[in-house]
Amino acid sequence: MNILNKKALWFTLYGIFITIVFLCLLFPSNLVKNRLEDTVNSPDFILKMESLGPSLPLGLKLKNITVSSVSPENISFQGNLLDLQFRPWSFFQKHPYLGLSGKAYGGNFDGRVRLISLSKIYPLIEGNLNFKNIDLAKCVLIKTSMGKEVTGKISGAWTYISNGEVGKNSSGTTVIFLTRGVYPLVEPFLGLNRIEFDRGEIQAQLKNGVLKIEKLQTSGPQINCLLKGEITLADDFRNSQLNLNGTMEISGKNKAKVNVTIGGTLANPISRYI
Repeated sequence: MNILNKKALWFTLYGIFITIVFLCLLFPSNLVKNRLEDTVNSPDFILKMESLGPSLPLGLKLKNITVSSVSPENISFQGNLLDLQFRPWSFFQKHPYLGLSGKAYGGNFDGRVRLISLSKIYPLIEGNLNFKNIDLAKCVLIKTSMGKEVTGKISGAWTYISNGEVGKNSSGTTVIFLTRGVYPLVEPFLGLNRIEFDRGEIQAQLKNGVLKIEKLQTSGPQINCLLKGEITLADDFRNSQLNLNGTMEISGKNKAKVNVTIGGTLANPISRYI
């Protein structure tokens, strides 16, 4: 009897294995890829990928993905790999969940998102994301939104909650850790055209279109900086209004500390030193 039970178990496992292999081999990758792009794309959101295939246990693996707005130059995201995992129980909920993980900009990320529906993935209802070793120099979105090339690597976490309408009644938090980067200055400060930092930290909260900066701190060989305040977000991120204040400390033998306020916009900040 034990031998028969063992044989039945092995035949069952073999059948499951063969079924999975055939499903992977016969998976209609091109058809699903085209159908997914057509379903997801809208006037606000364009998804393109090089290839698509199945991912165990119940998901899709997308390679070389680009997410942009109507203009091809306005790229929001580029990734080498995106693994989407469906949660079967969430199909019975009003808003389904998707698990995700992937590689982009030299780093990696994982998390989950809650969608309005499987046919409308933007804007999100809810999301949380953990990321590590993302290279800012490779992020087109950072360069276009800030109007300058910022370098360095970031790791951290991001959360977001919304009612499904862009920019309305949305809230979120983010914690970011930066290492070895450069931030170009619009105007020279004490002979410096850029701020170099060895490490940095940003803690912020988003509520109703206002990003409250609870802590923005960098330290480096030239300048140590500590800021807080608010950024009022605009539809064009470059026009977001700045209202920051804090201190900058000049490193070296004769340390000097000055108070600083930063206004203007993200693309054109205006600094005042006291």
